[in-house]
Amino acid sequence: MSGPDREPGSPDHALEHLDREQALEVIAALARAHRLTAAELERTRVGTGLPPRRRRGPDWVRTLLALMGGLFVLAGLLGLLQLIWHDLSSPARVIAVFGSGLVLLVLGLVAVRDPAFERAASPLLLVAGLFQTAGLFVLLHEYWLNLDDAVASMLVFGVMSAQFVVLFGTLRRTDLLFLLLVSVTLFLAATLTWLDVDHDWIALALGGAGLLVTFGLERTAWRGVCGLAWVVYALLLAIGVYEVVEGAFPFDLLMIILAALLIQLSVYIERRSLLGVAVLIMLGYLGYYTGEYFADMLGWPIALIVFGLALLALSGYAFRLGRSMVGK
Repeated sequence: MSGPDREPGSPDHALEHLDREQALEVIAALARAHRLTAAELERTRVGTGLPPRRRRGPDWVRTLLALMGGLFVLAGLLGLLQLIWHDLSSPARVIAVFGSGLVLLVLGLVAVRDPAFERAASPLLLVAGLFQTAGLFVLLHEYWLNLDDAVASMLVFGVMSAQFVVLFGTLRRTDLLFLLLVSVTLFLAATLTWLDVDHDWIALALGGAGLLVTFGLERTAWRGVCGLAWVVYALLLAIGVYEVVEGAFPFDLLMIILAALLIQLSVYIERRSLLGVAVLIMLGYLGYYTGEYFADMLGWPIALIVFGLALLALSGYAFRLGRSMVGK
């Protein structure tokens, strides 16, 4: 309907009176409700008369060059420290490592504020986190030689977690959220180790908690961090379950249930990264069952055939699921 023909009570008439921000909120709500993809939204530009968005081809070249430059800088710093390490005093060692991390952190924060260098912010912040963490370990090693490893790790990752909480709360960046997740996970692992919790239960607890946190982040603006998080926490959970129930029939059947649940979860959230790791977990569990229960009962050749058929069926199933997904 054209503008004059719209009735005052019609939905089209109501939409006409929305301002720009309200219109964007309505579009975002509709996209979430109908689970529209970026490609589908892009196709609607043709109907609105807007020109198709140009693909920025050279971006990958600039990203690759920036990544290679950062790697060369990191390699140069590490090589320089290795050459002069034994000639440095304890304060100089701390300043060389932790001080480098502070300088890189400042450079990263400056890059965040300057659009011309924004792409360099993430590598700088990541390398800064590595150097700061290593510098704190050097500090504890040089001045508190008898400190327990678990306590030292708690102190270091606790300090780094506090720093990234402040930075993420201030800047609200996905890369800082990633660094926060890493530091908090390592802090919890060190704390559980200090409490004499078995490593298999640590992996089980961290994997389960990490999956819950990642699921909560999946439908938020920070979902960019979820791809790698799904892989890491799913593997931790799978390793923990395997170590706990290995050889304990029928409890080891929980491994197949876990792998199946992870595959179904990947379909629900439309994550190919989780689907891929869930399929690998399923394959690993099937290999365990083949060697544990079928090798001696049916003969190894028959067990290999059964295992191969299971792999073919699972690969076909995963391929069909992957094609139906729009997430990464």
